[in-house]
Amino acid sequence: MVEILLAWLATLPAPARPAGLAPDLAPPVHVTADGRPLDVERVGHAAPFVGDFYGDGKPALLVGQFDGGKLRVYRNVGTRTEPKFGAFEWFKASDALGTIEPG
Repeated sequence: MVEILLAWLATLPAPARPAGLAPDLAPPVHVTADGRPLDVERVGHAAPFVGDFYGDGKPALLVGQFDGGKLRVYRNVGTRTEPKFGAFEWFKASDALGTIEPG
């Protein structure tokens, strides 16, 4: 699934290459969901992962956020080869909010 996301990202117009960026690194890409940049609510870093979480053959985006260890899942409302992420749902374990140890 990561290969699919990388292939899709490669089709986007390349932003200006930041000064000092190593030649083997791709320029950063802004990922949007529901037409807006991803927002993880708090200061800190996010930990994104791509996978077929819904079993529909399309990569969805899982973003773990530093604050509170909460996980957001952004459903792919596009296609397998041209992902487009919709609004997030909180990851749940049974009926409870699923969290991981932050840090």
